[in-house]
Amino acid sequence: MNIGFANLVTLSRLVIIPFLIYSILKDNYFLSGFLVIVAILTDYLDGIIARASNDVTKHGELLDPAVDKIFTVSVLVALVEKHVVNSFEVFLIIAREMLVTWVRSVLVNKGIVVPAYFLGKLKTSIQLLAIFLLSINFVEFGKVALWISIFFAYVSGFEYFMIFYKEKAWK
Repeated sequence: MNIGFANLVTLSRLVIIPFLIYSILKDNYFLSGFLVIVAILTDYLDGIIARASNDVTKHGELLDPAVDKIFTVSVLVALVEKHVVNSFEVFLIIAREMLVTWVRSVLVNKGIVVPAYFLGKLKTSIQLLAIFLLSINFVEFGKVALWISIFFAYVSGFEYFMIFYKEKAWK
């Protein structure tokens, strides 16, 4: 199997995660911020590379959001350990992600492909900003951004549930 350069870029985020967690736990804010920026850039670039090289694959389409979720949850758990965010905030984020992933999976199994919506992309952008701010110890601004991302997460999640309901996907 040819894994493709774009998927290697995606997988590089997994390699970054342990170093990022370590830097957060050791209060190395410069390294933490740098690694978050690298992770954000790889998330941005993998799709561009895949499209430019005509190497968009189902594996890549599934791998990218999975790695994104692993990245987000891993960093947030490290921030819980540092008492920067609390477990309730992380619960809200994980619960939404799991429910939306379930809804999208059910819809795909029914032959209904639901693209990412603007509000979901906005949620992700604000969430990454929050993670960056929290990782460099700008806690007050980071917490505000995190709560804004949680708000948009649930508003955008509601869009998916409306499609689920409209399509009667539970049948």
